[in-house]
Amino acid sequence: MVDYYFGDDVENIRGKKWDWKNFKTTKDYPVSQNLLDWVIGQERALSECYLCLEEWVHKLKRLEHDKWFKAWTDPNRDKPQLTKTVPPGPYLMLLGDPGTGKSLIGRALAAHLTELYKKNRIQLQDVVCWQNKLIPSEPKISCHPAGDGKKLILKEKLKETKKLFLQSAGLKILTYLMIVIACIFMFAGFYFLWQQKVRWDSNVMTAFGPLQESYGGDFARFMLDSFISIGTTTFLPAGMMLMFLVLVMFLGRFGMLGGAKGIGGAKATTVPKLIVDNSKQVAPFIDATGHGSSQLFGSIAWDPLQTGGLGTPEHQRVTAGDVHRANLGVLFIDEIKNLNQSEAVTLLTVLEDGQLPITMRSRWDDAGTAAMAVATEPVPCMCFLVGAGNFDSIAHIHPALMDRIYGYGKVVRMNNDMPNTLENRRKYVQFIAQEVSRFHLLPFSREACEEIVDEGRRRSNKRDTLTTRFRPMISIIKTAATLAMNEGCQIVERRHVIDAIQNHCKTIQKQILEHQIMERGKLLEIRPDGVKLGQIYGLAVVSDPYSGEMTGNVLAVKGFIEKRDEKRANDLKGYYKVTGIAKSGKEEFIEDSVAKVRSVILQKYGVDIAQEYFTHIDFAQAYGVDGPSAGVTMAILLCSLIEGKPVRQDVAVTGEINVGVDGVIQVTAVGGLNEKIKAAEMWGFKKVVIPAKNYKYSIDPKDYKIDIVPAETLEDYLEECLITTEEYIPFNHRNANKRTPQAKARLDNRKRN
Repeated sequence: MVDYYFGDDVENIRGKKWDWKNFKTTKDYPVSQNLLDWVIGQERALSECYLCLEEWVHKLKRLEHDKWFKAWTDPNRDKPQLTKTVPPGPYLMLLGDPGTGKSLIGRALAAHLTELYKKNRIQLQDVVCWQNKLIPSEPKISCHPAGDGKKLILKEKLKETKKLFLQSAGLKILTYLMIVIACIFMFAGFYFLWQQKVRWDSNVMTAFGPLQESYGGDFARFMLDSFISIGTTTFLPAGMMLMFLVLVMFLGRFGMLGGAKGIGGAKATTVPKLIVDNSKQVAPFIDATGHGSSQLFGSIAWDPLQTGGLGTPEHQRVTAGDVHRANLGVLFIDEIKNLNQSEAVTLLTVLEDGQLPITMRSRWDDAGTAAMAVATEPVPCMCFLVGAGNFDSIAHIHPALMDRIYGYGKVVRMNNDMPNTLENRRKYVQFIAQEVSRFHLLPFSREACEEIVDEGRRRSNKRDTLTTRFRPMISIIKTAATLAMNEGCQIVERRHVIDAIQNHCKTIQKQILEHQIMERGKLLEIRPDGVKLGQIYGLAVVSDPYSGEMTGNVLAVKGFIEKRDEKRANDLKGYYKVTGIAKSGKEEFIEDSVAKVRSVILQKYGVDIAQEYFTHIDFAQAYGVDGPSAGVTMAILLCSLIEGKPVRQDVAVTGEINVGVDGVIQVTAVGGLNEKIKAAEMWGFKKVVIPAKNYKYSIDPKDYKIDIVPAETLEDYLEECLITTEEYIPFNHRNANKRTPQAKARLDNRKRN
């Protein structure tokens, strides 16, 4: 048989021919470098995103035409007022389950924006923060075409360096000159002192007689008088010069002269600071998920260990926030519902005005630091907001923020699945090849790709769809590749994928549930063998309340029914008890099923099991069973007891019973079919009976080793589960699935439909 699972044609993919009929592995599959091509199964979301981007580009083109950024080129020029100079929007909100590609779309939109900017000649901007010489606590802001910011900073650095060099050179020349002069004066002083000694030794004649006699032979007094008279004109000027040099060096050491460093390495520089750098000419993508106020909206550093030293000028302590760095780009906030009220209001200001001053923001705003007095001029922050979250985010987002998103943007639902078509199966191969390329894994065989596609179908819980929750699928791909590498294989085979799915890639919630069921299963009385009157096996699921993970469970349901007038007095009222279920006031689904079963039996047999019978149904060894899928189980059990027909114990059932109309008691679809069938398969049942709608839309029999029978009505279920006493045949593998020709015909018809 020829396998056309991926088609039989040759497709041209990004300039390379790919033979879908004969390809053996994903090796050499042409993986796109454009992230938008990596988004799979979200065509509607992408369509809405493209629409928003076109609106965004139109807005920026208009601002370019109005030369809006012209007012920002000069730091000393007045900036546009906060009076809605920039029209708000558009914004985008992506809502869906985790793993459906929300963050990937955000990154892809940034890459697409870069192309649109080049096409429409829209210029990204660098933002520079300048010192305000008049009011240092209000640094000035300027904007320049992307790449010019670094050039401007370099130019200012060279200017300051030149100035500092001239200052330093002049200071050094003055220093050396003063040292030379001081040395000359000192040399002159010592020279004159030596001359005085020569005079003493020669005992020259003075006006008062011989020199030595005039001092009474006291040479020390003579030299002291000579030092005083000579020092006032030689040593004193030299000493004053040297003290001045020491003072200059001291002031320079503590930053009191230009270019000298201060305490902790601080430098009193006037060079501006580049706070937003777009020199790469790529539209920014800023993931602000989980960031606080200071990260989102910028801050002023005040800790000397952060700023570079005590005395660092205000403009050098300014740090741009995510909204400023995302100017003209994408600001992505996942789980946007977690923004607190103040952050949401500030973000609302950003979206409305397109500009926001940078000031000190943190949880310690009441610390009383001097940095709290610093606030820059308004800084441009026209960002394309892409918010993301689960469906419960709508109720938790600040109402005013949500109103702006509704009014000026779009809220898009992410798909959890996509049709199981040839095109989408090929996209799964593309997805596998992308992850192989991204994580440098072994190529996947054709059969391994088919198994991953089948797993995607199973996880969608529908026969004709594939899941778009790709993050859990990535774990399977990586694990299967690792298993293959550990075995020294060259490609990943189907068995590696199956091993990864069944043994290695279960969530912790599912592991816990399965462990609990396994431990409890050791104590359960479940024997899928033979026939019994008054006992049937139903299928249920156990769910984790936080993650939604489910695992299947088998319930042994036992029943007792007795007419009132057989052994009891006629005046004794009957009763209808169901034990092992959720208690009243906790859940209501099971109570509805219990009530419907009573009506169904009344319709089918004309008897009221609550008045004419003593009726007790027990979900043995269970507690808190809930859900509509228990309805058909209870109905079949009561039918078995009323008609006296035993129930096949190798059959497990599930389905929602409904009150009959026109003599037909219909059984409708329920959830968790895959988990339920897997549980029945694990316990060794030979057959499960499920609603026909589930069989048609949710189940592919190829996924299971157990016989799956679709049924539409209660009669169909009874035909599969009950046998007449006269026709009773002990259970064995040869006769387990015996059916009458009429029953086989009806079953074949249900499967075809």
